Amino acid sequence: MSERLNKVLAQHGIGSRREVERWITEGRLQLNGKLVKLGDRYVEGDRVLLDDREITKRLINRTIAQVFAYHKPQGQLIERNASTTINDVAEVTDDVGETVMERLPKQRGVRWVPINPMHPGDSGLLLLTNDGNLSYALTRQKKSIPTVYMVRVHVRGGVESAPQLSTRMLMDNDIIEFTSIEASGGEGDNVWYKVTMPRADRRAAVRALFASNGLTVSRMMQVAFADIELTKDLPRSRHQLLKPAQVEGLYQLAKLKRQDNAIEKLPPDASNGATKTAVGKVKLKRTMKRMRRDAPSNRSQK
Repeated sequence: MSERLNKVLAQHGIGSRREVERWITEGRLQLNGKLVKLGDRYVEGDRVLLDDREITKRLINRTIAQVFAYHKPQGQLIERNASTTINDVAEVTDDVGETVMERLPKQRGVRWVPINPMHPGDSGLLLLTNDGNLSYALTRQKKSIPTVYMVRVHVRGGVESAPQLSTRMLMDNDIIEFTSIEASGGEGDNVWYKVTMPRADRRAAVRALFASNGLTVSRMMQVAFADIELTKDLPRSRHQLLKPAQVEGLYQLAKLKRQDNAIEKLPPDASNGATKTAVGKVKLKRTMKRMRRDAPSNRSQK
């Protein structure tokens, strides 16, 4: 059974579909000794090279599809790449000098892909997965995925003077609708607003909302994506694995079927001790099986 090569590479965490398409146009990918063309399909057993280095083995083993919830601090880059600007780097503070990708567990053949990328100046709940197909499919469904943000702005007079904001605004000739916008406490002239949106593809509209009302945003923090919330027990710059039911919920939102049935290797449980995964169960089963195999039979004991 054949599949598009860009889909296969994304599924195994080697690169996103867009990255793979760029590699193809740049002539960096080879399939069975020939330069890959857009639309070329991969069949198990094909030989694949990236920048003249063979990556075929990475397409044989599959990993369990996992999703991390990461508490991103304000000013932290997700990763350093060619598109990183001087302004982006300038926003990185000393205590978050490491990028998100540098904080995540490293495993050969696994690449973590952001599901809800955010600007370095934003903070809060960042979801990352080792299944590039899941990230890509969720991007296509973001118009129907609700999100929640906590936004801090400066209001002279504090909470008592906080204006009530309209849940509708015009942005780029498009009407943006918010589910709710509520003042949610604060200290001094710093006021927090809880902003709920019915779709996750209008992140920029949150800042534009306050700017259009003459309010300056000093902090923007995502606290929910779909039904996944940023929990109070997850410190900044730390991560934890989502529960299997939550991961399955994301696949349902993405209208995507999981592809990790034929598992030959498992990524380590690197959730800072916050979550137990199937890895431990698999190891336990293997240990018990080995003990039963090595144990002397009743007949030999007699």
